[in-house]
Amino acid sequence: MDSQKCQALKGELERQGENPLVSIDQFFDGNDDLGSIGCNLAEHPGMEVFRDVLTGLLERDDVEGVYALIYEIDPGEDSWPFTDTILVVGAISEEELRAIVTPLDPDEIGTAEEFGVPAAIIESHRSPILGVWWD
Repeated sequence: MDSQKCQALKGELERQGENPLVSIDQFFDGNDDLGSIGCNLAEHPGMEVFRDVLTGLLERDDVEGVYALIYEIDPGEDSWPFTDTILVVGAISEEELRAIVTPLDPDEIGTAEEFGVPAAIIESHRSPILGVWWD
């Protein structure tokens, strides 16, 4: 884990206040902490798989952005910020997204509204938002 990038990210997220978001590229930049995403999976596929699948979504024409909705900014000094929800902005269908993220074994996939994503986040994007969640 890149501790300088981790501390910088924590500072940036704290300045955002409630419901902090970070681009998926920034979430994974310097992050090798298995506890930062999918930590309750019986068989974690590894950070490289998470990184490749989620950042790979950005290469699609029907995806405008991918973000980590941060649940816990500072779970510990030697820990990366923790997310249990990824937001995918764009026209990608729920079925298509489900097929792509299957290797990550998410618990649920649905609309931002179904996940209770704050209205301010939903309203800040013109395109639909889907959520991917791990328990």
